[in-house]
Amino acid sequence: MDCCSDIYFWRQCMVLIATCLFSVGTGLKMAFPSVLNPDILSANGTGIHATPDQASWIAGINGISGFVGFCMAPYIMQIYGRKPVNIGLNFLSGLGFLIFALASNVPCLYAARIMQGVPMCASYISNVILGEYSHPKRRGYFTSIKKSMVAIGSLLCHFLGMYWTWKQIAAFATVPYIVAIIFTLTWRESPSFLALKGEYVECEKSHRWIFGDGAKNKRELQELISTQMEVRNRTKNKENLWAEIRKLLKKEFIKPFVIISLLTVIIDACGRYYMLAYIVQILTEVTNDKSIATYFTILSDILTLAGLIISCFVIRCCKRRTLLFTSGVTCVFLMCLTSVIAFLKSRYNIGESVYWWFIPLIIVSNIFVVNVGIIPSSFAIMCEIFPLEHKGAGVCATGIVFTVLFTLVMKFTPLMMEKTGIEGTFGIYALHVAVSLLILYFILNETKDKTLQEIEKEIRGIKQSKFNEYYLNGKPLIKE
Repeated sequence: MDCCSDIYFWRQCMVLIATCLFSVGTGLKMAFPSVLNPDILSANGTGIHATPDQASWIAGINGISGFVGFCMAPYIMQIYGRKPVNIGLNFLSGLGFLIFALASNVPCLYAARIMQGVPMCASYISNVILGEYSHPKRRGYFTSIKKSMVAIGSLLCHFLGMYWTWKQIAAFATVPYIVAIIFTLTWRESPSFLALKGEYVECEKSHRWIFGDGAKNKRELQELISTQMEVRNRTKNKENLWAEIRKLLKKEFIKPFVIISLLTVIIDACGRYYMLAYIVQILTEVTNDKSIATYFTILSDILTLAGLIISCFVIRCCKRRTLLFTSGVTCVFLMCLTSVIAFLKSRYNIGESVYWWFIPLIIVSNIFVVNVGIIPSSFAIMCEIFPLEHKGAGVCATGIVFTVLFTLVMKFTPLMMEKTGIEGTFGIYALHVAVSLLILYFILNETKDKTLQEIEKEIRGIKQSKFNEYYLNGKPLIKE
């Protein structure tokens, strides 16, 4: 059916738009230190002055408060649903920017960044939500579109930073979150959540509203309900602490946890976050010219956006594994090349005349490759890989890994550049990407164009549930 006349496509787009607006705000949030830090570190700033140590903590402290969000939000999501959590995450993010806009001292800056850290769990939760609300054929490029919005937010932040103060940018950044909340209010609750809670009639209504009532969609609905009936029957009368601990030791939890943790290492090490916050500092270090670094920063934002737009088409054609490993190996090569050339520059001063453009060109090329392949494939896998039963605990556990790694990367990247130089920093991060890719090569399942139930069965090692067999024999689980 033509998408323009497909009402279910547009209903799924309502969810996509809300998550995209949140991602625009996330891009503004991630790039905000690049406009905030130069001002508060300058003697000629707008009024608030901070030390270099305070500035680095302002950039990275949201990772610490993110721990709280990752511990609480996933369980709230499992108990109260996807809509309330998404509204709450947007509210807290917007409130953080409002505090920035009204800040008058360094403690206020800490408070704003801490407030913005709590919704960091949305980097996983929004992928889970989008995965549950989108058709399997659209899930990959929907996720890529959402990720491209982060680049738009970053580009907006760097561009507006040339004309506006950081307080004006902070006030502007509240708008996407407000509009996202309005869109979220138009959703129905997720069918996956309703099935998890045993509300099968409401689940059927919600599933029909989002996906339609075609034969294939009915079969997918029955698979969803049958799987959750099976889980609920299996866990009935076993809801105690030891039973919960044993669930976390099963293959269907451990394997997705390891996969997502390794993907998180790759995302952090390839520069997803530290390049947004420190790219001006990195490019100034290699070019020795802040004006050139500024132009290359804008170029990197444009290439990031172009890469994520291209990835919307690439991820529809390529398998997740193929895209991840192809782009990952290319990323490792470019990061190692950056490290080697920077080493030759710092130690032997070979080819001095080309360093001002050659190293930045390699760095922005790597940014392009990362956003074409690594980012969309990684986040697509993240939103698909955890079984529904373990999504709450899974997001919490992997979120702890995310917040720890994010805080370490944001806090220590400037220190690594100071102690080991650009060559050491990129060399260390390249090693982390290479080792993680090697491990994933042996354990990562292909997930492209598979329903969440099919992926869950592969993780569990189940061929076909008896409830699905029951349905296929002509006895549906839900009475019409």
